[in-house]
Amino acid sequence: MSPIVAHPDVRRMLMRMRSLTDAARAIAYSLAHAIDRQHDAGAGEAQVDWAQRAALLTPVAKAFATDVGFEVASLGVQVHGGMGYIEETGAARHLRDARIFQIYEGTNGIQAIDLVTRKLGLGDGLAFKALVDDLRSMIADAQAEDPSLAPACEPATAAIGELVFAANWLTRAASEGRQEDLLSGATAFLRLFAIAAGGALLLKAAGIEVDAPAAELRRASAHAFAVDELPHAAALRIAVIQGGRMLGPVTPSVLALMQES
Repeated sequence: MSPIVAHPDVRRMLMRMRSLTDAARAIAYSLAHAIDRQHDAGAGEAQVDWAQRAALLTPVAKAFATDVGFEVASLGVQVHGGMGYIEETGAARHLRDARIFQIYEGTNGIQAIDLVTRKLGLGDGLAFKALVDDLRSMIADAQAEDPSLAPACEPATAAIGELVFAANWLTRAASEGRQEDLLSGATAFLRLFAIAAGGALLLKAAGIEVDAPAAELRRASAHAFAVDELPHAAALRIAVIQGGRMLGPVTPSVLALMQES
């Protein structure tokens, strides 16, 4: 009898768990770095820039990390199969415990609203632009350091493009007072933001030259994220710009029917 890790679908789930965790951790580290630099910069323009970077990343780090925590815990139950659903392994307890973090400190929907209404426009949008420029530089540097990362760099670059498109669309919606469009696309935008940033950060980590096997694991994580998560960027961009269309038909009569059913 073969161990379950011999099955490709189990390996797929394990790599997804690893890459999602690594991406969430990388975003949290980036937020911590921005906070540290803000405190070290003293008064002046640099201090403002780092404070805005920290503010921009805060809702993304909170919401994405807690969403990922629940997704990874759910995958952990699936990896264990029937044994994961009972108390013996502890996997089910992790799943139950992880759920509350999406609610603590403001639900993740509130974090998404905060991102699109207050954080995206910081510094007249320059804080977002500076972060995007840094993410693009990370991808370019990773490919230059390690050409084997090229297959992961292409979808990462495409995801950044989708992020910028969605951000520009939301900024225009805000300026035109289209509040329904702005808020209905917020959650999809936060996820798009997180996977685009996460993909670039994982490539940055993968491009750092260190001894194996740590470097090999980081490269595997970056490639897994590129295959499993980054392709969702295009769909999330569509969800951002068409979120209002989904809510438009939800009239009072439809809401009444939903409550009855």
